[in-house]
Amino acid sequence: MLKIVSNTTPIISLLKLNRLDLLQKLYKQVYIPTAVFIEIEAGKAKGYYKDLSKIDWIYISNIQDEKAV
Repeated sequence: MLKIVSNTTPIISLLKLNRLDLLQKLYKQVYIPTAVFIEIEAGKAKGYYKDLSKIDWIYISNIQDEKAV
């Protein structure tokens, strides 16, 4: 099963197109850093917003190796 880590831009782009499901079809599991989640949450007022914490195939994770960032 493929897993990926995503940044903000692809997620917001797919949300705007109402096609976030494409990530699940391609990768099954998507991990996003907490900072990405916070950035997306800042757009709650946008019409395309979805609460990613309620999507069962998206995993919000803290970065373990801060030096890697």
